[in-house]
Amino acid sequence: MTVTAFENLVWAGSFLVNVCLLLILVVRQRWRKFCFFTAWIAFQVSLTIALFAIYREGSARLYSEVYWLTGILDFLLQICVVVEMARIVLRPTGAWIPEARKRFILAAILGTAVAVGSTFLVHPSARSTLEVWEMRADLFTSMMFVEVFLAMMGSANKLGLQWGTHVMGLGQGLLAWAAVAVLVDVSHNLLGRFRWYYGLEDLRSLIWIAAAVYWIVIFWRPEKERLPLSPEMQKYLVELHADVQYDLSRTEDSLSRLKR
Repeated sequence: MTVTAFENLVWAGSFLVNVCLLLILVVRQRWRKFCFFTAWIAFQVSLTIALFAIYREGSARLYSEVYWLTGILDFLLQICVVVEMARIVLRPTGAWIPEARKRFILAAILGTAVAVGSTFLVHPSARSTLEVWEMRADLFTSMMFVEVFLAMMGSANKLGLQWGTHVMGLGQGLLAWAAVAVLVDVSHNLLGRFRWYYGLEDLRSLIWIAAAVYWIVIFWRPEKERLPLSPEMQKYLVELHADVQYDLSRTEDSLSRLKR
């Protein structure tokens, strides 16, 4: 495969913004709050260096094997990033809000089912069975990420939970990149690897570069003070606290009677 100058430029740009983003996360100590996101960016930087070294050695088979095998770890890290964001957004008081956790889990399960069903409804045009499954795996990964991410956003918005500046910026960039990734993978499954394949991959990379530049700016700036909870959420937490206190008092009374 011949790599064009533009593709080399896009590859180099992706690597540079990832390195800069990783430095910002470490220097500004954002990794303390976004440890999985930092690990994901560090993984991408390390993988790019490893793949470049393998590419320079001219081992196409090893390059392909490393690329696809590490895709599993990349997918797991993406899901960990979404769960990390859910933990930040859906735990405004330091503990999970039961209703928020239920909504998030239910929506995530439904989203996963939709991703699985959609993946098998598409019949990719490819040269081999292995390529078909690779393309389906890419589509499932992209859809799964978007569905779980939307589940987290929906749960937060439904309950009136406020987003912080950093997590909001991270979410906006991820949603833009993931939405384009789904469109790219759907196109790959419909068109195969024969038409517009590398152009679409360049588009995915360009959106990532734009998102990474946005994150560099967001994470460099100090975190603004978190907005107060909405009146509805405050009322919910007060009622939840009252219920817990009532149940606790009943439990204490029951234990006292048993001791007698």
